[in-house]
Amino acid sequence: MLYNTDKELKLWTNRFSLIKRIMLAIVLSVTLVILCSCTLLTKPLDSRTGFSQHLTQVEHSIRNENWTQAKTSLEESKKAWKKLKPLMQIDIDHDYIKDMDDGFIKLDGYLDTKDKSNSLVSLLLIKDTWENIESL
Repeated sequence: MLYNTDKELKLWTNRFSLIKRIMLAIVLSVTLVILCSCTLLTKPLDSRTGFSQHLTQVEHSIRNENWTQAKTSLEESKKAWKKLKPLMQIDIDHDYIKDMDDGFIKLDGYLDTKDKSNSLVSLLLIKDTWENIESL
C-alpha cells in the first residue's frame, strides 16, 4: 500500500511541476508583450487610425492657408491620437505623450489665430515626436 502512495505522490509532483512551468511561461509571455507592445504595435495602429495621414492633411492645409480644412483635419488627428494615447502610455516615456498633447494645444491656438509659421512649426514638432515614438 505504501508503494501506491509513492506512485501517486510522484504523479502529483510531476503534475504540479508541469503546471508551474506552464504558469511561468504564461507570465513571461505576458511580460514580454507588455514591454514590447508599443514597438510591435505602433505602425499597425498608425495605419489603422490614419494618424500620420491626418497630420499630413493638416500640414497641406496649413501650407495652402486653408484654415477650415486644417481645423477639420486637426480634429481628426486628435480623435486618432485619443485612440493611440492609452496604448502608447504603457511602454514609452510620458514626456513624449506630454510633448504630443502640448503640441496639439499649441497647434489648435495657432490655427485659431491663423498663424501660418507657428502652426507649421508646431505641426512639424508633433510629426517629429511621432516619428521618434515609432523608432523606439
